[in-house]
Formats: sequence, structure tokens, C-alpha cells
Amino acid sequence: MKKSKGVQFIKTTVIGGLLFLVPVGFLGFILFKAFDFMLKIAEPMADWLPIDTIGGVALANLIAIAAIILVSFIAGLIARSSLAKNAVDKLESRVLMKLPGYTLIKGIKGGFESEETPGFKPVALTLGTAERIGLEIQKLTDGRSMVFIPSAPNALSGITQILPPEQVTYLDVPITQIMDFAERYGHGVEELLATKVSGTTAQTE
Repeated sequence: MKKSKGVQFIKTTVIGGLLFLVPVGFLGFILFKAFDFMLKIAEPMADWLPIDTIGGVALANLIAIAAIILVSFIAGLIARSSLAKNAVDKLESRVLMKLPGYTLIKGIKGGFESEETPGFKPVALTLGTAERIGLEIQKLTDGRSMVFIPSAPNALSGITQILPPEQVTYLDVPITQIMDFAERYGHGVEELLATKVSGTTAQTE
């Protein structure tokens, strides 16, 4: 029995790790290729300047990094337009949403942006005599919440449930703290529970 539990733990942890590494690896691959491309453009530009390094870093590398940041900033401005948003929405629904872990990463990203941006919200959940820590994924029109309860120690795996508002209390903490909480097997729960939003158990979007 103990052996089967150990095998199951290793299996689920490995799968969870893969679900985490796939989108991260994909992003890393894109950045590596972008840097390599920009470096080929930056090297001739660096030859025109009278200095070779800045703070010990090759000037061509700095130009390539600056170019990636500039292009990303311009792309971010374009992405704010309605036409670009429609194109991105179609790309997400047809391609990106099928990438393992993309939905969770997108929701976490939304939690750091403005209140108008849909994102996950840290919550404490009352389930009978037990209390769990999780993330509100979506507020339903009837007032109930779709919530994600992460598993320990892999915060990218877990279960989803629909709960009434009286069982959901919002927490005033960063989303990263919820992920850390799961990875530490629940250590630090008192600190999380102390951040409950007083006077309300439900927020409207």
C-alpha cells in the first residue's frame, strides 16, 4: 500500500512538473530564438560604436536585450487595440488554450493587472468543518464561484468546485503566496487566514 502511494506520488509530481515546464520551456525557447535573431542584427551595429563593452557585458548583447524589450513594449501597445485583442482571443481559443498550463498562467497573470482584467483571486473556502485555500477562477452570474484548490506540493494541479458565496472569503495576498502555500504543504496558513477581507465573503466583478 505504501509502495503504491509512493509510486502515485512520484507519478503525479512528474506529470505536474511537466505541465509546468511545457509552457515555461516554450516561452524560454521563444526568448532564446528572439535573442539569437536580435544578436545577429546588433553585432554589426556594435561595430560602429567606439566601445565594445559596458560594465563587462558585450555591447552587442545589451543592444539585443534592449531591442527585445522595445519590441515587446511596442507589441504590448498594439495588443491593447481592439483589433489585436480579437486576433489574440482567436489565437488563444484555437491554439494557446490547448497548451498544458496556459490557462492557469493566464489567470495568474490577470491577477496582477487592473481590476478590469479577469484574473484569479486568492480565497479561503469553508467546506463543512474544513477550510481550504484556493483561487477563484470565475464569478458566476448567480453569485456562486468557480474555484480551484491547488494540491500540495504541485500548485499547478488540483481540483475545481462551484461554491456558494457564503463559503468563499477573499484574501488580501498576492497570487504567488497561494502558490507558495501549496508548495510548502500548507505551512504559513495562519498568515494567509489573517488577511481575510473583513465584512464580506463575496466580491463582485
